[in-house]
Amino acid sequence: MAAPEDKRSSSEIVSIDPLSLVSYSYSKNEIKLNKLEKSDKNAFFISYLQARDVISATIDVSRNIPDSDLKDAIEIKVYDELALDSAIEYVISYIETESKDAKNRSFNIFIIDATLIHSKLTPIKEKTRYIDYVTAAPFLIKALYRKNFIEAEGTHCFVYFQKADAFLTIYKGGEYIYSKSLHYSLKEINEKFCELIGERIDEEDFYKLLTNEGLRATNNQYQQSLMQLFGEIFLYISDVLVFTKRSYNIDFIDRIYLGSEIGAFSGIEEYGKSYLGLESFEFNFSIAINSKEWYIDQIHILMMLSAQLYMENQDDNLNFSIYKRPPPLKYRASGKLLGIMAASIILSLAYPAYQFAYHSFLSLKAVKETSEYNEIFQKTSAIRQELAKLKAEKEKVDTLVNNETTKFEFRKKLLSEIYNKKISYPMKALMLLEIFQLSNQNGCKVEAIEFKQKQLNFFVRNQSEKRITEFIQDLTALKKYRITTDKIIQDDKIKLYTSKISIGLNDE
Repeated sequence: MAAPEDKRSSSEIVSIDPLSLVSYSYSKNEIKLNKLEKSDKNAFFISYLQARDVISATIDVSRNIPDSDLKDAIEIKVYDELALDSAIEYVISYIETESKDAKNRSFNIFIIDATLIHSKLTPIKEKTRYIDYVTAAPFLIKALYRKNFIEAEGTHCFVYFQKADAFLTIYKGGEYIYSKSLHYSLKEINEKFCELIGERIDEEDFYKLLTNEGLRATNNQYQQSLMQLFGEIFLYISDVLVFTKRSYNIDFIDRIYLGSEIGAFSGIEEYGKSYLGLESFEFNFSIAINSKEWYIDQIHILMMLSAQLYMENQDDNLNFSIYKRPPPLKYRASGKLLGIMAASIILSLAYPAYQFAYHSFLSLKAVKETSEYNEIFQKTSAIRQELAKLKAEKEKVDTLVNNETTKFEFRKKLLSEIYNKKISYPMKALMLLEIFQLSNQNGCKVEAIEFKQKQLNFFVRNQSEKRITEFIQDLTALKKYRITTDKIIQDDKIKLYTSKISIGLNDE
């Protein structure tokens, strides 16, 4: 389970070799040699365990076992299958791997003697107090994938020679598959080389020979001995790869990375091609702006990258440190107790404090709102007085307007009547003249005229019914008047026809 987030004021990373206690500090993209006893206490301290310190194996566990019982089931099976000494305390970690078995789950198991961890890490702890992260050397390789130094596609083999150890590890798709401690550490290679040439060569001189001349040594005896020795080494590596490919169903290894604590061996890439049939790549990665100033053991580079990953995501599944930095106070039991006590005190004081604060708030608010009310009341009183004056003035104006409106309506009516008298009568006279002319033309005699409700009624007489009809048609043809007629009546006594013709008047 991930630990609580660790927020530090320092971003410095200190990598530590557990055997020599040589350490480097990485900060602001620069790597420097470091003195442990003078390290920043807030720095992130990381170390590693050698591959030979870890017992690794693969076991299968039934899928019926629930996750809550998985740890106990694995430990029981590990002790049983690997015949571990029950009197020895072991630290057991595991990671699940892909399995096509429908009944069982497959796990890579890593076992380390707890006493060995203590003996390896105690010298570091005496100088640093804490060690934030410790894992086995083969697991450090994963950081190269997570930090995009190597593409995760394919299956890759890594072989790294150290002075006191050597290991081979295989990653597939960026995930750990297998690792093994090799018998050929740099010290062991030096011993075998001395046996082959029959003389003792100082270790440091031998290391210079490997990195400067390597398998192309100018000394013929040295060259022949190195060729023989590395031929044996690569045959051994080939056997390990054959076993691994068969055991883990690996069809093909895409590339192999070769490196060492002291630097690259000159000419070693030819052996990777000849004995393994693989293209070799140098195990050398740069992460700092001053990395090219001197060669740095690549394990330190891997530790710095792994430290960055751990700080981004604190996964302790493969963290074997027994001297971890304590979590922040709020995550400790004592911190939680102090938190509970503080919360209790705060809660006990909260209500009285709330009442006092709320009373003070209401008092201040009442004073403020009272002041605002008085100010608004004065303004509204002045506005009311002004409205009363305006209302009185409006009533006076309304009275004057009503009086003037009455006078105006009277005068308007009078003028209209005068206009009608002046205009309407002459118009009626003209209309009568026009009607009389038409009646004369048709030989009709107008006996009587009467004005009734804006209408003129003519009573005409003629000896011929047809002439009266023609008179009516002539009036209608003028299209000036609204003509209505009663039926034409014949008077037998006087032998004449009479008719009432109504002509509508227009006042406009």
